[in-house]
Amino acid sequence: MTNKLMKEHISFSELKQWKDCSWRHKLLYIDRLQTFEESPHLHYGTIIHDACEHFLKTKELKIDEAKSKIKEAWEEHGFDSDDFITLQTNRAQLQGWKYKHNKTKDWLDWAETSLRSMPDFLDQTFENWEFVSAEDELYEMISDQFDTKFKGFIDCIIKIPQKNGKYKYWILDWKTSSGRGWSIQKQRDFNIQAQVILYKYFWGTKKQIDMKDIQCGFVLLKKVKTLGKSCQLIKVSSGPKSIEKTQKMIRSMLKTVNKGLFLKNRDSCMFCEFKNTEFCN
Repeated sequence: MTNKLMKEHISFSELKQWKDCSWRHKLLYIDRLQTFEESPHLHYGTIIHDACEHFLKTKELKIDEAKSKIKEAWEEHGFDSDDFITLQTNRAQLQGWKYKHNKTKDWLDWAETSLRSMPDFLDQTFENWEFVSAEDELYEMISDQFDTKFKGFIDCIIKIPQKNGKYKYWILDWKTSSGRGWSIQKQRDFNIQAQVILYKYFWGTKKQIDMKDIQCGFVLLKKVKTLGKSCQLIKVSSGPKSIEKTQKMIRSMLKTVNKGLFLKNRDSCMFCEFKNTEFCN
């Protein structure tokens, strides 16, 4: 089937945008409206992800380097400037929520706490874990029905030796979060869980590993300043029914986009950059 997206691949980010609001997906991925703005959350997440990747590959924590990168990014983009704070405050008010600003020192403290907590967390949660891969690239055919491939990068793959001589594999995705972590509703949201389920399916299929030998989940790196309270494992159920549900989600997206069906989801408006603009009013 020819895909009207005119793309060779889709990512989970694109799939989730479509699931949340297919009209916003159209604006972003078909009309290609540019909405990117520098965000402290994006820079912080990227820096922490890079530090985690380096640790997995080398067992070396580069905390000072991560903090230096944060300082440089905050200075370069003026994330503590009055102009930035005013812009974010006004945007939040327009969208119906309240902006709370955090100074550079908060981000530095959160980064140090998260990175210092991670080694002990991994050792305690995944006993005798062994490194398999970090930022493992996926570029896999979705099915014979579509020409489009699924593209993704898996943050962390580790394996744990079992008594029978085999290994239990873990597909993990790092997520920086608020100090409260995720609500129960967010933890149970299948539209979020689908990311690591898809990673498990496509990676396991590529490596010809039995799905029963692969587990998956998210590791929250919470913005707290107390050592040892930063990391939390969110396990995700990923049996045959869950895997089929994610495949159905992808098929539904490609079919509806090919048909030119783009509906607005009014429940996803609050943080949308297109809210109250000429593109969605």
